[in-house]
Amino acid sequence: MKSNWEHIDIPASFDVVQNGSLAELTSFRIGGAARFVLRPDSYHAIRDAVCFAEAHDMPFAVLGKGTNVLASDRGFDGLVIRFDTPLHEPVYDGTRVVACCGTSLTQLARETVRAGLSGMECLCGIPGTLGGACAMNAGAYGQEIKQVLRRIRLLRNGRDEWVDVQDGDLGYRRSAFSFPDAIALEAELELKPDDGTAGETMQRCMEQRRAKQPLELPSAGSTFKRPAGHFAGALIEQCGLKGTSVGGARVSEKHAGFIVNTGGATEADVLALIALVQQVVKEQTGVQLEPEIKRI
Repeated sequence: MKSNWEHIDIPASFDVVQNGSLAELTSFRIGGAARFVLRPDSYHAIRDAVCFAEAHDMPFAVLGKGTNVLASDRGFDGLVIRFDTPLHEPVYDGTRVVACCGTSLTQLARETVRAGLSGMECLCGIPGTLGGACAMNAGAYGQEIKQVLRRIRLLRNGRDEWVDVQDGDLGYRRSAFSFPDAIALEAELELKPDDGTAGETMQRCMEQRRAKQPLELPSAGSTFKRPAGHFAGALIEQCGLKGTSVGGARVSEKHAGFIVNTGGATEADVLALIALVQQVVKEQTGVQLEPEIKRI
């Protein structure tokens, strides 16, 4: 990769990998190389990395587990902050939980159920981090993170601060706490005592995921947002697009709402297939599908 930053002096305190593969950092298994990849070991490290990038006019991006993301075939000539590791264990105080945003959402959901709490059981199986969930208001089977998120620690405008969640901060796959406006560091959740059904509900949701979603192939999760009054997957199937391919990208035969990487798919393949699906669905149903996937 020819880079504007080849000769920059990275501080010795930064645990940086050069030319890290974005295909290896994202669940789609697509993308070129990132000039620098930093996995922070503290909240201060995240702040210092952002300050360093800004001081050098270097582009930077934040990744959790790399789900819901499509990376560029050309790579990323800048710094990727890979925040996918919890910096501390969740702290419980009655029904309140404070957790690091690098924590696996599935792991946290399971742990809260084991702790006798309810409110996250349907989120188990979403393959991202708590921070990613806060950044897009992740949800499934009737539960969304906005239902339990009360406070969030953010790095934004050079400040590290806790803020209370207000009405309107979170909507359907929309959040005031998403990058680049902010980086979510920690979250405080308010759950409820388990009435005895949380474990069974969590198990049922996991079984539905395994039965209905193409978990055996790389993907970024659901490709399109749910249009008002419809389901994206049902519309796509209705238009006869299951199995439609462009290069290595294919509309899943198992769930038409997913585009999967059948091997060697590129960013260009996925974008072309998204455009084709949008065009056909619009022509046949009048509904404009909006992609849910974030770009790097």
